[in-house]
Amino acid sequence: MSAQAVIDPLRFAKSGESLAGTVDLASLPRLRDRLARSEGEARYRLTGQGSETRRPSLHLQVQVELPLACQRCLEPYLFRLEVDTTLLLARNEAELAAWEEADSLCEGLVAEPHLNVLDLVEDEILLGLPMVPRHPEGECPVRA
Repeated sequence: MSAQAVIDPLRFAKSGESLAGTVDLASLPRLRDRLARSEGEARYRLTGQGSETRRPSLHLQVQVELPLACQRCLEPYLFRLEVDTTLLLARNEAELAAWEEADSLCEGLVAEPHLNVLDLVEDEILLGLPMVPRHPEGECPVRA
């Protein structure tokens, strides 16, 4: 498992740093309650992007197989999730709000001086979970 990583996101982005690792699913408290079992791990890579002419951003990639409980049959199944997102870094809430107003698809966050990378990974996994977990079509033992 990777060590707890806290970064300064603006410095990380402007210097083009990169950080990769794995995290045990059992160590992600908000996610753990949504899983059928807490075994497994997520792999992640975080890369800073930015320059004098481009807004600073973080590019996050996460690969994980999540043991979810099918809401049709209540049996566990593996849900494969691949996250590949770029988050713009705003200096404050007002700047982020302006970006979101100009582009409703804008994904960003306020660049607080201490960003916990594992919290960010957990956030993105939670956003990728299905609203109603179910086996893929044709794989559930209960007929619809």
